[in-house]
Formats: sequence, C-alpha cells, structure tokens
Amino acid sequence: MYLGCPINHSMYPSTRASFDAEEASISLEVDPSQFHAMGAAHGSVYFKLIDDASYFAAQAHVADGYLLTVSMNINFTRPVTGGRIVCRGNVIHKGRRLLVAEAEIKDEEGNLLAAGRGTFMPSGKPFSADFGYRL
Repeated sequence: MYLGCPINHSMYPSTRASFDAEEASISLEVDPSQFHAMGAAHGSVYFKLIDDASYFAAQAHVADGYLLTVSMNINFTRPVTGGRIVCRGNVIHKGRRLLVAEAEIKDEEGNLLAAGRGTFMPSGKPFSADFGYRL
C-alpha cells in the first residue's frame, strides 16, 4: 500500500519500506534533487519520512480504515548530503480516538538526523483500492 502511493512512486523512487505491528521502517537514498540552497536534504524530506513512519506505525493498530495526521512535531539535529537514510517509527500511546507515535531518522553511520512525534485519529474512511493506494 505505501509504495503504491503516487507521491512515493514519483518523488522518492528509491524508497524502501517495511511494516509490522511493532515498527515502521522507511528508507530512501538522498540525492541532490532533494537539496535546499545550502546543499543538504530539505526539511520536507525529513518531515515526509517522519510523518510516514509514525503514521504507518499507528496504522498497524487500526484495522478498519485510514488514519489522519492531527499534529506533527519535528526536531532537526543534523543535515545530510547523501547516502541512505532510515526512519523508524513506533507507537507510544493508543487511546480510544487518538494514537501517538514517534520516529527517528538516522544516517548510515547511525547519526540522528531528526526526530518527531505525531498524533493520529481515525478518518472514518474504510480501506479502498480507489483511494490512491494499491492494496
């Protein structure tokens, strides 16, 4: 479902992902097409990875439909100019209406690049192949 999403297919073709009930892991190869004017990966790359990894960590706990991102907080700690980066997310709170998940991005040497926390809620939209995902 994740790799079939149009934005992942076109913007981040080097994306790899794995998901289970405990953790979501997403990685991509950083290249100059993702750089800002200072010559490093733009914060939007970090945001997308953290949003996606925390979202899918939370989604693993909801079986009847899609979630919505309610809020997201990110702290950037280090720039990256190349190589494969990995973001891992996991759920830290499961409530009746809200789920909270955290995610960290690290480079190939294990250096922390960014960390974030997202809050998610059920959308009321059931899973469907016509919603932009291939199931």
